[in-house]
Amino acid sequence: MRTVCLIMLTLCCGYLSAEPSLRISTVKTIAAYPHVSDTVTAAYSELGYTVEIVPMPAKRSLRHARDNHDIDAELARTRYAASYLPNHILIPVPVGHITIAAFVKKDKALVSDWQSLQQYRVAGVRGHLFLEEKMRKHNSTQFFNTAHQALTMLGRERVDVVVLPLSLGEYVIKKYWHKQITVVSPVLDQVPLYHFLHNKHQDKAEHLAEVLRKFTTEPLAQY
Repeated sequence: MRTVCLIMLTLCCGYLSAEPSLRISTVKTIAAYPHVSDTVTAAYSELGYTVEIVPMPAKRSLRHARDNHDIDAELARTRYAASYLPNHILIPVPVGHITIAAFVKKDKALVSDWQSLQQYRVAGVRGHLFLEEKMRKHNSTQFFNTAHQALTMLGRERVDVVVLPLSLGEYVIKKYWHKQITVVSPVLDQVPLYHFLHNKHQDKAEHLAEVLRKFTTEPLAQY
């Protein structure tokens, strides 16, 4: 009996001493943006929390953040995610920036801005809400589950242009050897990324914003 009590006491003490933990969903290709996860993780650590970052496909990450009670936040999204995550608080401090670029096969498409895409078959990744918003009136836009799938279709000339965050596109091209694909210069856009915290944690929002503001006086993630 004494042994059982000691074991239970040890377990209880370990539980009480453990730091509280939060689960944060994000896109599977977060490896292309290490500074973003580092910044958010460091901010929560400053507040006394550990985080578990849960990568998944972009669209699924949004659904899990919106629908699953065990997900506490979405790591980093553009402001376009606000309408998709009505039960989340947009922390108004950019945790990074993404550069949006057009990728083409051997300069077969002439792209200079968003308007110039209208004449082409454009592809992107499901869950990249900035592209869904920008191409809302475009009739020839296809969305794939991954950047690799979209770039593969470009290599096969099933589409003319793929629009992706620059770092993500370059990361996937290098990883999968999409040799015939190049990035168009100048880039299309640059947009800030924000952390979305579920409103069940609204008591943490103000303090989190203060810490992130301290960490990002000079933006830690420029892409």
